[in-house]
Amino acid sequence: MIAELAIDSEVETERIVSFVADFVARRGAKGVCLGLSGGIDSAVVAAICVRAIIPDKVHALFLPERDSSPETAEDARNLAEKLGISCETRDLTRALEELGCYRSGASALVRMRGLARGAARILPGAARKGYLASLRGGAGREFQEFVAFYRMKHRLRLVSFYREAERRDLIVACCANRTEFETGFFVRYGDDSGDIAPIRHLYKMQVFQAGEYLGLPGRILAKKPSPDLFAGIKDEEIIGLPYAALDGILCLLARGFSDNEIAARVEVDEDSIFYVKEICALSRKYREPPVSLS
Repeated sequence: MIAELAIDSEVETERIVSFVADFVARRGAKGVCLGLSGGIDSAVVAAICVRAIIPDKVHALFLPERDSSPETAEDARNLAEKLGISCETRDLTRALEELGCYRSGASALVRMRGLARGAARILPGAARKGYLASLRGGAGREFQEFVAFYRMKHRLRLVSFYREAERRDLIVACCANRTEFETGFFVRYGDDSGDIAPIRHLYKMQVFQAGEYLGLPGRILAKKPSPDLFAGIKDEEIIGLPYAALDGILCLLARGFSDNEIAARVEVDEDSIFYVKEICALSRKYREPPVSLS
Protein backbone atom coordinates (compact mmCIF):
# COMPACT_ATOMS: atom_id res chain seq x y z
CA MET A 1 0.00 0.00 0.00
CA ILE A 2 1.34 3.44 -0.91
CA ALA A 3 2.02 5.97 1.86
CA GLU A 4 -0.65 8.38 0.60
CA LEU A 5 -3.36 5.90 1.59
CA ALA A 6 -2.28 5.81 5.24
CA ILE A 7 -4.59 7.64 7.65
CA ASP A 8 -4.42 8.52 11.31
CA SER A 9 -7.06 5.94 12.18
CA GLU A 10 -7.90 7.33 15.59
CA VAL A 11 -8.30 10.93 14.43
CA GLU A 12 -10.25 10.02 11.29
CA THR A 13 -12.53 7.53 13.00
CA GLU A 14 -13.40 9.93 15.80
CA ARG A 15 -14.09 12.64 13.21
CA ILE A 16 -16.63 10.34 11.53
CA VAL A 17 -18.15 9.44 14.91
CA SER A 18 -18.78 13.13 15.63
CA PHE A 19 -20.22 13.59 12.13
CA VAL A 20 -22.73 10.75 12.65
CA ALA A 21 -23.70 11.87 16.15
CA ASP A 22 -24.31 15.43 14.96
CA PHE A 23 -26.37 14.30 11.97
CA VAL A 24 -28.63 12.03 14.04
CA ALA A 25 -29.18 14.83 16.56
CA ARG A 26 -29.98 17.43 13.87
CA ARG A 27 -32.44 15.05 12.20
CA GLY A 28 -34.15 14.39 15.51
CA ALA A 29 -34.10 10.67 14.69
CA LYS A 30 -34.29 7.92 17.28
CA GLY A 31 -31.26 6.11 15.87
CA VAL A 32 -29.71 4.45 12.84
CA CYS A 33 -30.72 1.53 10.63
CA LEU A 34 -28.17 -0.23 8.43
CA GLY A 35 -27.57 -3.47 6.63
CA LEU A 36 -25.06 -5.83 8.20
CA SER A 37 -23.47 -8.05 5.57
CA GLY A 38 -20.60 -9.66 7.46
CA GLY A 39 -18.13 -7.58 5.43
CA ILE A 40 -15.71 -4.81 6.34
CA ASP A 41 -17.71 -1.78 5.16
CA SER A 42 -20.92 -2.43 7.06
CA ALA A 43 -18.90 -3.61 10.09
CA VAL A 44 -17.00 -0.31 10.24
CA VAL A 45 -20.17 1.75 9.81
CA ALA A 46 -21.95 -0.26 12.51
CA ALA A 47 -19.05 0.15 14.95
CA ILE A 48 -18.90 3.90 14.24
CA CYS A 49 -22.65 4.26 14.82
CA VAL A 50 -22.36 2.47 18.16
CA ARG A 51 -19.74 5.01 19.23
CA ALA A 52 -21.74 7.94 17.86
CA ILE A 53 -24.96 7.08 19.69
CA ILE A 54 -25.63 4.05 21.90
CA PRO A 55 -25.97 0.38 20.90
CA ASP A 56 -29.69 0.38 21.71
CA LYS A 57 -30.24 3.01 19.02
CA VAL A 58 -28.51 1.07 16.25
CA HIS A 59 -30.71 -1.44 14.43
CA ALA A 60 -29.19 -3.78 11.85
CA LEU A 61 -30.79 -5.99 9.24
CA PHE A 62 -29.14 -9.07 7.79
CA LEU A 63 -30.82 -9.81 4.46
CA PRO A 64 -29.69 -13.08 2.89
CA GLU A 65 -31.20 -14.66 -0.20
CA ARG A 66 -30.83 -17.86 -2.20
CA ASP A 67 -27.31 -17.13 -3.46
CA SER A 68 -25.81 -15.77 -0.22
CA SER A 69 -22.81 -17.44 1.38
CA PRO A 70 -23.65 -19.24 4.65
CA GLU A 71 -20.52 -17.74 6.24
CA THR A 72 -21.91 -14.21 6.09
CA ALA A 73 -24.70 -15.03 8.53
CA GLU A 74 -22.29 -16.17 11.22
CA ASP A 75 -20.05 -13.12 10.77
CA ALA A 76 -23.01 -10.72 10.91
CA ARG A 77 -24.47 -12.35 14.03
CA ASN A 78 -21.10 -12.43 15.82
CA LEU A 79 -20.42 -8.77 15.05
CA ALA A 80 -23.88 -7.68 16.22
CA GLU A 81 -23.33 -9.55 19.47
CA LYS A 82 -19.88 -8.01 19.92
CA LEU A 83 -21.24 -4.49 19.34
CA GLY A 84 -24.36 -5.07 21.44
CA ILE A 85 -26.79 -4.09 18.70
CA SER A 86 -30.03 -5.68 17.57
CA CYS A 87 -29.85 -7.53 14.27
CA GLU A 88 -32.86 -9.06 12.54
CA THR A 89 -32.50 -11.65 9.78
CA ARG A 90 -34.98 -11.48 6.93
CA ASP A 91 -34.60 -13.84 4.01
CA LEU A 92 -35.35 -12.07 0.73
CA THR A 93 -35.53 -15.25 -1.37
CA ARG A 94 -39.32 -15.45 -1.53
CA ALA A 95 -39.71 -11.76 -2.42
CA LEU A 96 -37.07 -12.06 -5.14
CA GLU A 97 -38.84 -15.15 -6.49
CA GLU A 98 -42.12 -13.24 -6.69
CA LEU A 99 -40.38 -10.42 -8.56
CA GLY A 100 -38.98 -12.91 -11.08
CA CYS A 101 -35.35 -12.46 -10.11
CA TYR A 102 -34.50 -16.15 -10.29
CA ARG A 103 -36.41 -16.87 -13.51
CA SER A 104 -33.57 -16.16 -15.93
CA GLY A 105 -30.57 -17.71 -17.60
CA ALA A 106 -28.36 -15.52 -15.41
CA SER A 107 -29.89 -17.05 -12.30
CA ALA A 108 -29.25 -20.57 -13.57
CA LEU A 109 -25.63 -19.72 -14.36
CA VAL A 110 -24.78 -18.46 -10.90
CA ARG A 111 -26.05 -21.71 -9.41
CA MET A 112 -22.97 -23.36 -10.95
CA ARG A 113 -20.83 -22.17 -8.06
CA GLY A 114 -17.17 -21.88 -8.89
CA LEU A 115 -17.58 -21.75 -12.68
CA ALA A 116 -17.67 -17.96 -12.99
CA ARG A 117 -15.07 -17.55 -10.26
CA GLY A 118 -12.72 -19.97 -11.99
CA ALA A 119 -13.11 -18.14 -15.27
CA ALA A 120 -12.32 -14.82 -13.59
CA ARG A 121 -9.14 -16.26 -12.10
CA ILE A 122 -7.91 -17.89 -15.29
CA LEU A 123 -8.81 -14.96 -17.54
CA PRO A 124 -8.37 -11.73 -15.53
CA GLY A 125 -8.67 -9.73 -18.75
CA ALA A 126 -12.14 -11.16 -19.20
CA ALA A 127 -13.13 -9.76 -15.79
CA ARG A 128 -12.14 -6.26 -16.88
CA LYS A 129 -14.01 -6.60 -20.18
CA GLY A 130 -17.09 -7.82 -18.36
CA TYR A 131 -16.96 -4.98 -15.84
CA LEU A 132 -16.54 -2.43 -18.62
CA ALA A 133 -19.52 -3.97 -20.42
CA SER A 134 -21.66 -3.67 -17.29
CA LEU A 135 -20.88 0.05 -17.11
CA ARG A 136 -21.34 0.72 -20.82
CA GLY A 137 -24.66 -1.10 -21.17
CA GLY A 138 -25.99 -2.39 -24.46
CA ALA A 139 -23.88 -5.54 -24.27
CA GLY A 140 -26.62 -7.90 -25.46
CA ARG A 141 -29.80 -9.22 -23.91
CA GLU A 142 -28.20 -12.09 -21.98
CA PHE A 143 -25.58 -9.87 -20.36
CA GLN A 144 -28.12 -7.18 -19.50
CA GLU A 145 -30.33 -9.85 -17.96
CA PHE A 146 -27.43 -10.73 -15.69
CA VAL A 147 -26.96 -7.06 -14.71
CA ALA A 148 -30.67 -6.73 -13.90
CA PHE A 149 -30.51 -9.99 -11.92
CA TYR A 150 -27.92 -8.84 -9.40
CA ARG A 151 -28.93 -5.18 -9.18
CA MET A 152 -32.46 -6.13 -8.18
CA LYS A 153 -31.06 -7.74 -5.03
CA HIS A 154 -29.39 -4.53 -3.85
CA ARG A 155 -32.48 -2.45 -4.52
CA LEU A 156 -34.73 -4.79 -2.58
CA ARG A 157 -32.32 -4.55 0.34
CA LEU A 158 -32.70 -0.76 0.28
CA VAL A 159 -36.50 -1.09 0.33
CA SER A 160 -36.15 -3.25 3.43
CA PHE A 161 -33.87 -0.73 5.17
CA TYR A 162 -36.24 2.16 4.60
CA ARG A 163 -39.30 0.20 5.61
CA GLU A 164 -37.63 -0.61 8.93
CA ALA A 165 -36.22 2.90 9.38
CA GLU A 166 -39.51 4.64 8.74
CA ARG A 167 -41.49 2.49 11.13
CA ARG A 168 -38.89 3.07 13.87
CA ASP A 169 -38.09 6.74 13.06
CA LEU A 170 -34.46 5.99 12.21
CA ILE A 171 -32.08 7.27 9.55
CA VAL A 172 -30.55 4.85 7.04
CA ALA A 173 -26.76 4.60 6.94
CA CYS A 174 -25.17 3.87 3.55
CA CYS A 175 -22.05 1.70 3.74
CA ALA A 176 -20.50 2.56 0.36
CA ASN A 177 -16.86 3.65 0.28
CA ARG A 178 -14.95 6.02 -2.03
CA THR A 179 -13.40 3.25 -4.13
CA GLU A 180 -16.82 1.83 -4.98
CA PHE A 181 -18.31 5.23 -5.64
CA GLU A 182 -15.55 6.43 -7.98
CA THR A 183 -15.34 3.20 -10.00
CA GLY A 184 -19.07 2.50 -10.28
CA PHE A 185 -18.82 -0.62 -8.12
CA PHE A 186 -22.23 0.00 -6.62
CA VAL A 187 -25.87 -0.27 -7.60
CA ARG A 188 -27.64 3.03 -8.17
CA TYR A 189 -30.61 3.36 -5.81
CA GLY A 190 -29.24 0.33 -3.99
CA ASP A 191 -26.10 0.16 -1.87
CA ASP A 192 -25.16 3.75 -2.82
CA SER A 193 -28.22 5.20 -1.09
CA GLY A 194 -29.20 6.29 2.38
CA ASP A 195 -29.53 9.37 4.57
CA ILE A 196 -25.88 9.45 5.62
CA ALA A 197 -22.75 7.89 4.12
CA PRO A 198 -20.13 7.82 6.91
CA ILE A 199 -17.29 6.20 4.92
CA ARG A 200 -17.88 7.43 1.38
CA HIS A 201 -14.76 9.61 1.61
CA LEU A 202 -12.52 6.62 2.50
CA TYR A 203 -10.83 4.32 0.01
CA LYS A 204 -11.24 0.60 0.69
CA MET A 205 -7.74 0.25 2.15
CA GLN A 206 -8.52 3.12 4.52
CA VAL A 207 -11.74 1.40 5.61
CA PHE A 208 -9.62 -1.58 6.65
CA GLN A 209 -7.39 0.75 8.67
CA ALA A 210 -10.43 2.14 10.46
CA GLY A 211 -11.62 -1.41 11.08
CA GLU A 212 -8.36 -2.34 12.77
CA TYR A 213 -8.57 0.73 15.01
CA LEU A 214 -12.16 -0.13 15.93
CA GLY A 215 -11.10 -3.64 16.97
CA LEU A 216 -13.26 -5.55 14.50
CA PRO A 217 -13.02 -9.36 14.54
CA GLY A 218 -9.96 -10.76 12.75
CA ARG A 219 -12.16 -12.90 10.54
CA ILE A 220 -13.83 -9.81 9.06
CA LEU A 221 -10.52 -7.98 8.66
CA ALA A 222 -8.97 -10.98 6.89
CA LYS A 223 -11.93 -11.68 4.61
CA LYS A 224 -11.68 -10.87 0.91
CA PRO A 225 -14.47 -8.35 0.14
CA SER A 226 -17.39 -9.73 -1.83
CA PRO A 227 -20.80 -8.40 -2.90
CA ASP A 228 -22.18 -11.83 -1.87
CA LEU A 229 -24.68 -11.81 -4.72
CA PHE A 230 -23.59 -14.73 -6.87
CA ALA A 231 -21.17 -17.61 -7.27
CA GLY A 232 -18.92 -16.64 -4.37
CA ILE A 233 -16.97 -14.21 -6.56
CA LYS A 234 -14.88 -11.60 -4.75
CA ASP A 235 -14.73 -7.87 -5.53
CA GLU A 236 -11.19 -8.02 -6.89
CA GLU A 237 -12.12 -10.86 -9.23
CA ILE A 238 -14.98 -8.80 -10.67
CA ILE A 239 -13.01 -5.58 -11.06
CA GLY A 240 -9.82 -7.26 -12.25
CA LEU A 241 -7.45 -5.40 -9.90
CA PRO A 242 -6.34 -5.87 -6.27
CA TYR A 243 -7.68 -3.18 -3.96
CA ALA A 244 -4.18 -2.02 -3.00
CA ALA A 245 -3.43 -1.26 -6.66
CA LEU A 246 -6.88 0.15 -7.42
CA ASP A 247 -6.83 2.48 -4.42
CA GLY A 248 -3.27 3.51 -5.17
CA ILE A 249 -4.18 4.49 -8.72
CA LEU A 250 -7.32 6.37 -7.63
CA CYS A 251 -5.52 8.20 -4.84
CA LEU A 252 -2.61 9.35 -7.01
CA LEU A 253 -4.89 10.32 -9.89
CA ALA A 254 -6.82 12.53 -7.46
CA ARG A 255 -3.55 14.15 -6.42
CA GLY A 256 -2.53 14.93 -9.98
CA PHE A 257 0.29 12.41 -10.46
CA SER A 258 1.20 11.49 -14.04
CA ASP A 259 0.61 8.01 -15.43
CA ASN A 260 4.36 7.30 -15.39
CA GLU A 261 4.63 8.35 -11.75
CA ILE A 262 1.61 6.24 -10.78
CA ALA A 263 2.94 3.19 -12.61
CA ALA A 264 6.23 3.44 -10.72
CA ARG A 265 4.73 4.19 -7.30
CA VAL A 266 1.93 1.62 -7.37
CA GLU A 267 3.89 -0.95 -9.44
CA VAL A 268 1.24 -1.38 -12.11
CA ASP A 269 1.34 -1.17 -15.89
CA GLU A 270 -0.09 1.79 -17.76
CA ASP A 271 -2.90 -0.39 -19.16
CA SER A 272 -4.21 -0.76 -15.61
CA ILE A 273 -4.14 3.01 -15.13
CA PHE A 274 -6.03 3.53 -18.39
CA TYR A 275 -8.57 0.91 -17.31
CA VAL A 276 -9.20 2.69 -13.99
CA LYS A 277 -9.62 6.02 -15.77
CA GLU A 278 -12.10 4.38 -18.14
CA ILE A 279 -14.29 2.81 -15.46
CA CYS A 280 -14.32 6.10 -13.52
CA ALA A 281 -15.46 7.95 -16.65
CA LEU A 282 -18.06 5.34 -17.63
CA SER A 283 -19.56 5.24 -14.15
CA ARG A 284 -19.98 9.02 -13.91
CA LYS A 285 -23.57 8.70 -15.13
CA TYR A 286 -24.45 6.63 -12.06
CA ARG A 287 -23.21 9.37 -9.72
CA GLU A 288 -25.26 12.12 -11.35
CA PRO A 289 -28.73 13.11 -10.11
CA PRO A 290 -31.80 12.36 -12.27
CA VAL A 291 -31.99 14.61 -15.33
CA SER A 292 -34.73 17.24 -15.37
CA LEU A 293 -35.70 20.44 -17.16
CA SER A 294 -35.30 22.56 -14.01
